[in-house]
Amino acid sequence: MAARSTGEVLFACSSGSADPVQRAALGALVNAVRRDAPSVDVRDTPVEMLTPDDLELPVRVAVPLTLTEGTDVSAALAVARRSDPSLQVAASLGPDWSLAEICVQRLIEAGARKEDTIVLGVAGGQHESSIDGYTRAARLVSAVWGGPVHIGAIGGRETPLTDAVDFARTHGGRVVVASYLLTPGRFADMLRHCGADLVTAPLLDGGPPDPRIAALVVARFHQALGVGAPSL
Repeated sequence: MAARSTGEVLFACSSGSADPVQRAALGALVNAVRRDAPSVDVRDTPVEMLTPDDLELPVRVAVPLTLTEGTDVSAALAVARRSDPSLQVAASLGPDWSLAEICVQRLIEAGARKEDTIVLGVAGGQHESSIDGYTRAARLVSAVWGGPVHIGAIGGRETPLTDAVDFARTHGGRVVVASYLLTPGRFADMLRHCGADLVTAPLLDGGPPDPRIAALVVARFHQALGVGAPSL
């Protein structure tokens, strides 16, 4: 997708607390976005590093590299926008049909079967917006998978992941956790050790980023500038 004009800046915003494995995966995604939007100045920006100089650029859109609203990145971007209302803040990447399709692709690649009980493994959140986002993501994955999908969270207010896995065991058969995490790292490691029979790879699995994720970043950028309708 080509940018509409020169002088546009896309801040690909993530948490400054990301570990080296997460940073590498996010960096690979940002490079893929640069290839998709060669006329846009795409910057890999830990959200804590948005500076006053950045806020003086002409056309600026901050795209949170998050799977739901209500995260620390969202809160930091809200503060930045209050400092300069001309900064455009895009919607989070998820929930979205393309992410649900990738989740189901990961399930199939991992060997999940229709008789398995599927748990969507999420980071978890405290805010209603994040909880709502995870609920909608589970519904999308369920629609693509063609069967029920439960939610289990590493933290936050949703059902704890280990409890969700234990409850899924009561249905009999195997329990498969579909990772709804963007990057590898500590949380992905926690999913792998939750007691499920299978756990899928995160959306960015350490290899070349799925083109659908890079396209989604670019789509969120254009939607923030009023071009194109949101996909959800």
